[in-house]
Amino acid sequence: MSKKELDRYKVRLQSTDLTQKTPNYKHSARVFIHAADFHTSGFSSGGLCFVESGSVRREAVTWLQRDKNIGKGIVTVSRAFQRAAGLTLEDVIRVTPVPGGSDVPDAGAIVARPVSGDISSLAGRELERWEFELERRLEIAIEAFPGLLLEDLTLNGTTFSFVIESVNGSGTNVAKYTPSSTRVTILAERAPRRPETTARLEVRGIPGMQNQLDSLNNDFLRFFEVDLSNIPDMLGSCGIVVHGSRGTGKSLLLNRLANTNWGTVVRIEDQEMKHSMVLEQFKAAGERQTPTMILIDNISELIGEARPSRLSYIKAIGQGLDALAAKALKQGRRPKVVVVATCLDYFNDIPDDLRRHTRFRRHIAIPIPDGAARKEIIRSWKPWFPAESSEKYISDLGDRTHAYSPDDLHKVYEQAVLGRFRRVKDLSNEEPISWDDIAHALKEVRPTAMHDINLKPPTVHWSDIGGYDNVKTALQRVMRTPPTDPNKPSFVPPKGILLYGPPGCSKTMTAQAMATESDFNFFAVKGGELLNMYVGETERSIRNLFRRAQEASPSIVFFDEIDSIAGSRSSSSSQGGVQALTTLLTEMAGFERKGDVFVLAATNKPDALDPALLRPGRFDQLIYVPLPDEGARRTILAAKARELRFPAATMDLDALARELDGYSGAEVASICDRAFMGVGFDAGDDGGAGGGDGDRDGDEDGETVDAMRVLREAIRSTPKLVTREMLDHFTIWHRSVRK
Repeated sequence: MSKKELDRYKVRLQSTDLTQKTPNYKHSARVFIHAADFHTSGFSSGGLCFVESGSVRREAVTWLQRDKNIGKGIVTVSRAFQRAAGLTLEDVIRVTPVPGGSDVPDAGAIVARPVSGDISSLAGRELERWEFELERRLEIAIEAFPGLLLEDLTLNGTTFSFVIESVNGSGTNVAKYTPSSTRVTILAERAPRRPETTARLEVRGIPGMQNQLDSLNNDFLRFFEVDLSNIPDMLGSCGIVVHGSRGTGKSLLLNRLANTNWGTVVRIEDQEMKHSMVLEQFKAAGERQTPTMILIDNISELIGEARPSRLSYIKAIGQGLDALAAKALKQGRRPKVVVVATCLDYFNDIPDDLRRHTRFRRHIAIPIPDGAARKEIIRSWKPWFPAESSEKYISDLGDRTHAYSPDDLHKVYEQAVLGRFRRVKDLSNEEPISWDDIAHALKEVRPTAMHDINLKPPTVHWSDIGGYDNVKTALQRVMRTPPTDPNKPSFVPPKGILLYGPPGCSKTMTAQAMATESDFNFFAVKGGELLNMYVGETERSIRNLFRRAQEASPSIVFFDEIDSIAGSRSSSSSQGGVQALTTLLTEMAGFERKGDVFVLAATNKPDALDPALLRPGRFDQLIYVPLPDEGARRTILAAKARELRFPAATMDLDALARELDGYSGAEVASICDRAFMGVGFDAGDDGGAGGGDGDRDGDEDGETVDAMRVLREAIRSTPKLVTREMLDHFTIWHRSVRK
């Protein structure tokens, strides 16, 4: 069953409403859900959810179904909520948890409107008495929501019916009535009031996003509440772009903005909307007397490269923003209009034409959450963990989910819940999620930030690489964490290391071992893979690589054959090569703000690299990876003996290692492969798999193969590809860059 199907439910009335003529107001905001659906979909008891029917979406409160007669796939609601939401008993609705906002907020202000009775009598003390009566009824209801109809209330012989118009200024939300702090107001015919000022626009309460919300709210404050009439240049645009990877909460943020009830909400999302209509929406927003927010979720769907009429949409949006900026300059203050768009990456997705001062100059990045933010997000769900271990589970799960977006985290939780139900078949058993359920879920859910990336290099350990102790030590030092003890000397680990040396000397294998031993996320690319014939595409690929590495930190970015994209500018064959190098230099120069991102690169041609890459702050260390020494060659021979199953016990590996002096590691391995390729077939083995005892010790006549002779013949027939001149060249180059 798909996630989409899991969210769909048939509607039934609560049993208490079936037996009563008038609605039961107590718990009228609650949606009761079967236990199996409740935990599978990640609901929390008493938490907020979205109820969607057609194009209408509103909030409700989730509660565990106790009625044994109600099966899976069915939710029960109160008659009061059914009326307010316009539901029928034939409807199939969608019910989903509110991401990052499970707690029901307190109601600060509730506005009610009379729908029957003599409105003219509602004045003075009489009005106050009715407001008090509504407060008494809402105290019974516990939660209040717009559309809640309080029918046929009688006070001192007078009867009125009221409907809740808004709660905390919103028309679709739910909030908890609190006698000590909730103020109920009845809209009636009163003396004219002074027009009220527009409420401040701000968004609060999204777990793991506090810094970004502070930035956004400060922008809104600067837009509308700071007098900038004497600084015309600051009036500029009312447009903001919120960007970040998939699943980080961009759409959630727009929905929270829409639910602030600050003003009219205009969404530009329909790809069928003509560009002329887009411009009309901007024009209408500027002419309204009330505040307006224009929300464009995933603006790339309108102005992406694949969109045939993208230029027309870019022009329409640009002209709309320009007109609002011009109006602000003319009036000395901004019109009450805010335009917020979302995309994956501001620099890649927003064209230069829309990044002007009067357009989308301001942008806010929503990063992949760090450890503290992940724990805050998980904690906000009130997860179904054992009570005595809940905080430890939250802490451990937060620590183990590097690179997971909020959406990824929720997928892990959903998988853990499903795993729990596979493990515990009895639906009446309320045993919570176990850590094994979580561990299995982590294996199934991969971070979105890591999709399409070489995350899983071959598992190579330091012990698999013979020799090269100085190289291993240097790389192991990089992974050390500076001490937190103020009495101990600290250090700043290098952010970049260049491995250089002759070909076939385990540079790539060393990078794989570093990834395995460090448990860092691993991004491996060959320099040539980033090259693209189209202008700007290579630079975009480099920026995206570093962006994703930063989001998935701690991470290692490994450039194999880096000389193919980082050649010296004096020798670059094209302007495109210079631009690619400049982008790489810029990204590497920004290490201070990239967190735990480490760059490892390998090359056989260090002299071809641009000198700017070799400066401190980019590649802080240059490590020479030479030809393997005798011990390393012996280790390679022993490893190949195990792999190919030839009789190493009868061979003098030390002698062979000495005879292989001057060969690279790759050449030693290749010599072994070629030497025994024919032997396996001559012995009549099945596909060269070796004899029955696992050793390749016989030919087809049953005679013992002299493995030493076979290997020595292969050595004599194999020329050395690494010459003395090449080795001398590396030495000369190293001296030249360290002068």
